[in-house]
Amino acid sequence: MFTFNDGLVILRDGMYGLTWFVALVFLLSGCQDLIYDIGAYSLRLYRRIAFRNRERLSLQKLRVREQQRIAVMVPAWNEGEVVAAMVNNIIQRVEYKNYLVFVGTYPNDPATQNAVDRLAREYPQIIKVVTARPGPTTKADCLNTVYKMIKVYEERHDVNFDIIIMHDAEDVVHPHSFLVFNYLIPRVDVIQLPILPLPTSWKKVVHWSYADEFSETHMKDVPVREKISGFVPYAGTGTGFSRRVFRTLEQFGGYKIFNEDTMTEDYSMSKRIRETGFTSIFVNLVLAGGDDKWYTPLCRRSTFIANWAYFPMDFTRAVRQKTRWIIGISLQEWELGGWSGSLRVKENLLKDRKVFVAAGTSLLGYVLLMYFIVFALGDNHIIPFKLLPIIEPGQKLQRLVLVDTFFMFFRMFQRIVFVGMVYGLAEGLLSIPRLIVGNVINGLAAFRALQAFARARQGKAAVRWDNTQHVEGVGELPSDDDDTDRRPADRRENQDVDSIIASLGSRDLWEIIHAMEAIPKQVSAKQRTDIVRAFYEFVENREGKVRSMVARISGFLAWEELSPPLLTLLHDRDWAVRANAAKALLKQPHFDRLVETAFVDADIYVRDLLVKVIEQDSMKQDLLIRGLDNDYMITTRTVLLRESLIIRTRYDKFKQEQSS
Repeated sequence: MFTFNDGLVILRDGMYGLTWFVALVFLLSGCQDLIYDIGAYSLRLYRRIAFRNRERLSLQKLRVREQQRIAVMVPAWNEGEVVAAMVNNIIQRVEYKNYLVFVGTYPNDPATQNAVDRLAREYPQIIKVVTARPGPTTKADCLNTVYKMIKVYEERHDVNFDIIIMHDAEDVVHPHSFLVFNYLIPRVDVIQLPILPLPTSWKKVVHWSYADEFSETHMKDVPVREKISGFVPYAGTGTGFSRRVFRTLEQFGGYKIFNEDTMTEDYSMSKRIRETGFTSIFVNLVLAGGDDKWYTPLCRRSTFIANWAYFPMDFTRAVRQKTRWIIGISLQEWELGGWSGSLRVKENLLKDRKVFVAAGTSLLGYVLLMYFIVFALGDNHIIPFKLLPIIEPGQKLQRLVLVDTFFMFFRMFQRIVFVGMVYGLAEGLLSIPRLIVGNVINGLAAFRALQAFARARQGKAAVRWDNTQHVEGVGELPSDDDDTDRRPADRRENQDVDSIIASLGSRDLWEIIHAMEAIPKQVSAKQRTDIVRAFYEFVENREGKVRSMVARISGFLAWEELSPPLLTLLHDRDWAVRANAAKALLKQPHFDRLVETAFVDADIYVRDLLVKVIEQDSMKQDLLIRGLDNDYMITTRTVLLRESLIIRTRYDKFKQEQSS
């Protein structure tokens, strides 16, 4: 006969096995997290020591870099209420001029189309794109359609986009983020900036659970994994790509740059780009020059370059969104890509995919917690019955639970540190009780993801854009950014050239720079000689900002006698100077002969820079490819065909067309 005590024994045995399972999962997960903890503090210490004498990147240095042409991709399904505010924020606040925003819409989404149409009538920077298929399809499908339109725009207007940036329709874009992309590309191929939840009322615990997780991920985990394997998972927003990345991916998949078979096309793309050999970096940057105290939270610093957004503030939408993330990262990518890659990449994949197991295990942990609570109540005679103990003193299970307990408190400490770093100490402390909310959301999302994935595999449901409704709208930057000198002054035309030349002889740095910005293309022969003489002298100027401006303005003027200074500046110690010089070199008359001279005299760094800059510009590639067989281009031909897959492929196609 089955008795109550028999039930207690069966329950105890089941909980005993469950405790072993949960404890082992927590142990393995905790050990991996500990590696990242140690790595994060080691990395910060190393940078503090190794770079203590290096000049920090400043807004002024960002501004002297020549502005490359940027295309911003914004996919939008049912975003009529937020996309207008987001795009308007870019136009009004972002310090950049040379860009266009391509907004992807759907034919059956009139609200979003109308919002974009209103913006396009007011601002020429806005281009509306309409997909061929009604929505929702997938976010990747919308992005692929937008990229196809970018290509069409280039052909129609005879222009070339150097950088492509992805943003979501609810983003609050940092005013200087485009300058960061412009400064670093093409030195690196892909840049991911932090995307963080906007600070709001402490009562919005669901939204804050995102803030807690993102703070730790972006301040600790992603920088460490970049050093471990170079595999930086993209966030799907705030991501900047060099154009040569897209050109290379086109050679494998045509216009379908983004994987339409997954719900997390951004993560899939990050894997693909790393496997192709490109460099991705996570830029966690605070610009020099701010007067904030060391303890000021990052969200209150206008010099902290990050993008912000509101995330779901209700439980249901949060579970839906995280379900999509888990399906894409933990299940679809596992199914599509397996565990390919080096050991270090496999470690990264394990960290990403363990979320599915760890989140579900966290819910099971709460079941065990309830058992222990009831046991404690019975053991202290607070309730009329007593559960059987699971853990006995001296058992291996007890030691394992003690180790897990240490990991738990250490995880809490890490959460306080990194949330406090971004939002302040108060929010760091409040992140501890919010752990329960986050764990429940993640656990339910994990089980929902498994169910949805199984239905999709059985053919009962198709993968489509399970877009999160952004009912919170678009917020504002949390920092007190009152920088009224946000946009650089327009180029000053029709100024007296003699006074400009006189200012070039000034000892004031900014007077010299403003004078160079005002130089017109058409001047007298004597004035041209004086300007060229000044530029030759500026090549040796100790200020990198002056040398950067020499290279930049030389590209604008395109005077043949400025070619020798450009060839010299290609070897400058400052990256912005070299990058401006390489870009300017392609604007000079007979640039093909200058490229040949540069390659003959180049060291490995200059050669790498020139190859990247040429790969960025399809129009210059066309001109070079048609002349590669000339005798005076032998070094250029050798270097480009050996080191550039893009140009080698295009050259082979050109030769085939010639022979046919």
